[in-house]
Amino acid sequence: MAYLQRATEGVTLLFNRRHHDLNEYVPDKNFYYLTGCTEPGAVLLLIPGVDGPRETLFLARRDPKQERWTGPRMAPGPGTARLLGMQEVLSLDELPDSLAQRVRPKGKVYANLPAGPHREAADKCCPEPWDRLRQWLPEARILDAAPDLAFLRMKKSEWEIEKIRRAVEITIAGHRHALPAIGPGRFEYEVEAAIEYRFRSRGATRPAFPSIVGSGPNAAVLHYAENNRRMNSGDLVVIDVGAEFDGYSADLTRTYPVSGRFTPRQEEIYNIVLAAQEAALKQVRPGVTFDSIHRVALETIDSRGRDRQGGRLGRYFIHGTGHHLGLEVHDPVSDRSRPLEPGMVITIEPGIYIPEENLGIRIEDDVLVTRDGYRVLSRRLPRKTEEVERMMRESREQTGSTETGGLVRVRAVARTQEVGGLEK
Repeated sequence: MAYLQRATEGVTLLFNRRHHDLNEYVPDKNFYYLTGCTEPGAVLLLIPGVDGPRETLFLARRDPKQERWTGPRMAPGPGTARLLGMQEVLSLDELPDSLAQRVRPKGKVYANLPAGPHREAADKCCPEPWDRLRQWLPEARILDAAPDLAFLRMKKSEWEIEKIRRAVEITIAGHRHALPAIGPGRFEYEVEAAIEYRFRSRGATRPAFPSIVGSGPNAAVLHYAENNRRMNSGDLVVIDVGAEFDGYSADLTRTYPVSGRFTPRQEEIYNIVLAAQEAALKQVRPGVTFDSIHRVALETIDSRGRDRQGGRLGRYFIHGTGHHLGLEVHDPVSDRSRPLEPGMVITIEPGIYIPEENLGIRIEDDVLVTRDGYRVLSRRLPRKTEEVERMMRESREQTGSTETGGLVRVRAVARTQEVGGLEK
């Protein structure tokens, strides 16, 4: 196991606690990365440099009565060990004795500790693992396993890249499926519903993050998530969404004209963002850092166009140019200055947000770093203004969607609500 080649001292104890980003149950990403196991409450014990088992997974014993309510669970035993590729899978009841026999009382124990702003919340929601760890090993030195795991997760295997590619393809389908729902009089949540329907119908586990569908002034809000505004003619709508497939995430953003055509000002700013993305993509190759990629994107934006006061546009580019992508939409990094390597998957996403003009534009693609450069995994989703307009026009022609039709439907629904009726 690659992790044990890095963690050569002490032991590692990982708890499958709830992942902090989503309301529904999602397994701990680091735990899943090493085990492929989703069983709640499971624990992984890793011990480097021993003659006996170095990898032991502990699972709760099966409870037939409970399984009648919640469904079958994995059971401790050699069958589960073979299924997961583990050396042994024991019952959670055996964990305290295993630790007492195999771990030095005052040794180092690396664990998946909650981090940053989520740590306090995680301790309140799930204090039991940390309490038990201190109870079992009161004199041990507890350290964070995250840095070594982040180092490994930054570079993807071929198996992982295929999962991300599938997530990207599903996300592209979601964007395309949503186009008929974009139009004057339609609501942002209609677009969100169309996207997430397509995610599920194409095999996604869930959205990788809360879908962002921001129109008009909301397009200039980076993490807007209410998705409840009615779109108007002349608006832009920023759609930043991603599907999760088999644990792995996609993250794609496009900016669409609600009426189907960009205004001259919208097209001007859009093309500046597109030029910044193209310039940034040309920098992507092994050995390059995100700092240098961002610098090129920012310089491109700052050297073109002006705001209404004649100021440069660089100050309206208020976020980084990209991030790592994998099991999490913002995959962890062990060192932000670490140069790109083949097998890393990143996003490239410049944007310009001018609130006083109700103008927000972001273009984001998912990119695989290769030996000699990069490959855009999301290249099938158009980026150029004329391509975006053509895609919207063809989508509306295929579905018979029109601006007027959208307004008529909304008004009809409003009338039935006013008289207390229900649409049949």
